[in-house]
Amino acid sequence: MFGRVSVSRVVVSGRESNWRRSVAKSGLGLAALVFVLVLIPSSGWAAVTNCPTEPKQGVPIVSGETYFGTNCVLNTAVDVDSFTFNASAGDVWSMTAAITTGGYPNNICLALYAPGSTTAQFFGCSSTAGNVFAVTTNQTLTVAGAYSIVITETQNLTMDYGLSLERLNPTPPDGIPLTLGQTLTSALPAPTAQGTYTFYGTTTGLYKITSSMTTSGYPLNLCVALYQPNGTSALNPVCTSSAGNVFSVTENFTPTQTGTHVLVIYEPVENATVNYNVNVSCLNAMCGTQQPKCSLTDSLSYNKTTGTLTMNFTVGTPAPVTWNGWLTTQNTIQSLFSIAQPITEPPVPITKTTTVAVSGKVGVLSTLTTTTGGITCSAWTLVNTGTP
Repeated sequence: MFGRVSVSRVVVSGRESNWRRSVAKSGLGLAALVFVLVLIPSSGWAAVTNCPTEPKQGVPIVSGETYFGTNCVLNTAVDVDSFTFNASAGDVWSMTAAITTGGYPNNICLALYAPGSTTAQFFGCSSTAGNVFAVTTNQTLTVAGAYSIVITETQNLTMDYGLSLERLNPTPPDGIPLTLGQTLTSALPAPTAQGTYTFYGTTTGLYKITSSMTTSGYPLNLCVALYQPNGTSALNPVCTSSAGNVFSVTENFTPTQTGTHVLVIYEPVENATVNYNVNVSCLNAMCGTQQPKCSLTDSLSYNKTTGTLTMNFTVGTPAPVTWNGWLTTQNTIQSLFSIAQPITEPPVPITKTTTVAVSGKVGVLSTLTTTTGGITCSAWTLVNTGTP
């Protein structure tokens, strides 16, 4: 199959009662601190990149990226194009290569090599004699490091191709979070492109997945695949049938695992752009919500000579949030920053600096927030800048 869709998770409210108590102790009003930027999931297109010119060796590729364009060409059976991506042991990745011009008797082949290995972990080819023009595989990786994807053909013919890569576990960073009951629109802009979404599912919930083509007409079609939190398949892929005037797919399912599911939408055969919408809804009011697992810490240091306050944050969040920071000093509060923070797993160190005059003890208050869940986690840290 050609593409895949990922399902993203939605973070819900953290412990606001504890937050209120900490604010009360600091003497700062909650109303003055909560500054929320509205974050609404929007339609997303897969990142489409033209291949570099020959020789195409060790070309970087990341989750959610599709290589397709005038330079994505194989010229002979000994022409080798290779792409590399970094992964961790235990990751589950999906990769698809497809012929975009030509056909029988030619075929496209894909091989995957682990770091430092000369033996392919996977090797497979299309079967144009059977009208199969793509090769797709989902692979669980056993070691950490840089993996190589090698693309070749079987005949001495010129063949254009497309290549896409998607991480299924852990949750892909390019996955667009779905809010239950909310419909998103998007498109598959290139061969092998995958629309990837994520949502949080529980074993008590009954969910309905619906995806419809808004670009209709034979021979265009789209397919939907669903993956469990551990990266294994949750449903057999389901496709439209434009030849039979069926332009949408609908599936009901109850998860066997609680956690973030990945939904992938892809085009099975054709090279034209397919526009579509996608919706995941809860049918039994028992779908539950994901508890936030974000983390936010800060360590402060102050250079009195330069007047520089250095803030060494550690930030981790399982869903897109708004990250806010404030500086409090001498009974005043000022905003330091308010920025969109994408999914950040595992937590990463981030350093920020600002200029602060010598003013005794100053505090830095930081929060991660969502529009529907409010504050999901926060940090409050003090440092002495010296006597004014």
